[in-house]
Amino acid sequence: MNSELLQQAMREYEEKLFLKEKEASYYPEKMRELGLKNIERFIKYHPNPSRLMKLGITYAHRDLEIVAESMANNKPWAVISGLNPSGPLHLGHKTIFDELLWLQEQGAEIFIPITNDESYVVDKTKSLSDARRIGYDSVIPSIIAMGFNPKLTHIFVDSDYTDIYNVAMDISKYITLNKALKVFGFDESEDNPGSLFYRSGVQIAHILLPQYMEFGGPKPTLVPVGIDQHPYILLSRDVAERKKFIPPAELTLKFLWGLDGKGKMSASREGSAIFLTDNPNEAVKKIKSSYTGGSALATYQREHGGVAEICPIYAIQQYHFDAEETNLYTRCTSGQILCGKCKEYAAENVRKYLEKFQSVLPEAKARTGEFLLNTSIRSILE
Repeated sequence: MNSELLQQAMREYEEKLFLKEKEASYYPEKMRELGLKNIERFIKYHPNPSRLMKLGITYAHRDLEIVAESMANNKPWAVISGLNPSGPLHLGHKTIFDELLWLQEQGAEIFIPITNDESYVVDKTKSLSDARRIGYDSVIPSIIAMGFNPKLTHIFVDSDYTDIYNVAMDISKYITLNKALKVFGFDESEDNPGSLFYRSGVQIAHILLPQYMEFGGPKPTLVPVGIDQHPYILLSRDVAERKKFIPPAELTLKFLWGLDGKGKMSASREGSAIFLTDNPNEAVKKIKSSYTGGSALATYQREHGGVAEICPIYAIQQYHFDAEETNLYTRCTSGQILCGKCKEYAAENVRKYLEKFQSVLPEAKARTGEFLLNTSIRSILE
């Protein structure tokens, strides 16, 4: 064996083991830092916890107990999960929506703000109209195509559902500048002061909207998020207490690795994401050229195994397909399967999924009106 190639393989393996250790400690450290609980107790007592919960992908919570009580007693409760329409949905988004579908099956009323105003305010799109178009043409049909119940699903585009700004003004009265600055980490160098109102007013309005009189008044609400969204939950709980609402509960999910291996799957990094609107053949090409947890030397990988914990190909299989059924983790880490074959399996799963998903998009788009929220919020104006 070429000694130079062997040395390179050893260095790469050590680097990936380091990333594995870093990944393993990240979420527990964040849980302790933010005062979150793991969901083991919920999994133990719920008769049919979600697949993502059992896999440890949905891993932490705050105040899930009040939601569980409503589940058990068939009392009203709601789930809120917003989405920034700067581009099509990708497999990372699908993770959240898979959990939303499970929550809806448990009785949740789902609210989904499409935040085209955020896309504009934080410069992800050139205009409100661009983000609005993406919302209606791509994001909303993709959400509908996942199988949500229109009677329990309320989708709205911020710039069209302008009542949300009245709610934001109502909520802003309960948010001090110092509190907003502390929660979001703004300082005097902030060059876009408009984003402060958006984040501390409009975003919190989304979270608390289901507790307004028009939707039945105060009720347990749950916000599934990535750990980076925790500040919004923190501020919304503070406002809820001041408004005599029920502080929203939090359900935290782990990020899906991007194909480039540089962090979570994101539309903002080229080559990082598989979009639900990708041509299936192009998606296959992305997978075949992606980063992995394996080695450049097949002989070295057969001996030492792959590092599944930081591999986006393994993550795609685990989050969305058949990693458990095929015992993929053990086969990867023991060196029984190499990255080329693993990519073949993942590519075929993604190709089949995209073909099936995209076949129902035209019908989903035609049903948009069934899902759009148009309830006027008059109680704060009387």
